[in-house]
Amino acid sequence: MSTSSLSEQQRASLLEQCAALDTASLSDALDSLGIDAGLLGIIQQVPGTRCSGFAFTVLYEPVNQNDGFKNAANYIDEVPPGSVVVSSNAGRLDATVWGDILTHVAVQRNVRGTLIDGVARDIDTVTRLNYPLFSRGRFMQSGKNRVQLKSTQVAVEVSGVTIHPGDLIVGDASGCLVIPIDKAEEVIKRAIAVEKTERDIIASVSQGLSLAEARRLHRYDQPWLAAEAKTPSAA
Repeated sequence: MSTSSLSEQQRASLLEQCAALDTASLSDALDSLGIDAGLLGIIQQVPGTRCSGFAFTVLYEPVNQNDGFKNAANYIDEVPPGSVVVSSNAGRLDATVWGDILTHVAVQRNVRGTLIDGVARDIDTVTRLNYPLFSRGRFMQSGKNRVQLKSTQVAVEVSGVTIHPGDLIVGDASGCLVIPIDKAEEVIKRAIAVEKTERDIIASVSQGLSLAEARRLHRYDQPWLAAEAKTPSAA
């Protein structure tokens, strides 16, 4: 499955459901399917923001500084609304690949956020626009003469996890993860069950059960399954 095979209604439904789920429950759902999807070291740069959208991948490569300006960011004109830009700069911390201009254009184009395997600058602008930006950090030094655009819409690797164009990206205060698009419906269904299980456990504890009893009652060992699918707990 690819995003091109999804109808607009299906795309909108996936985005709506992801927007209501946190990365913790989605991560548990992915774990239940044996999918390693957490992007270690990619963190929220603007407190209170979150993003969910389809990956538009951007791959950079280093250049010789003597070669001059490389126009490394014009790809933004090609990014469709509803996307999350996934910018791979090999984790480089001394050359930014996102800043003021890109943030303004992304907001105008209804881009839903940016994830950078590297660093960004102009964080004051990013914060003022409340733009969802996730990266390894922040630094002021430009990538203009240090990196160049190698390709877009290709598979990229971030923190040992492969991200394909069109995969679902979700980021919040706990970090970022990728959901393979062909697993998205099942992952979302399981994440919804995880959140319900946890709400049920909290409710049972508030009514007087111990945490151990509540976890056993609601099968915390199988939180990604709907209640009717869980096997009975041993006494």
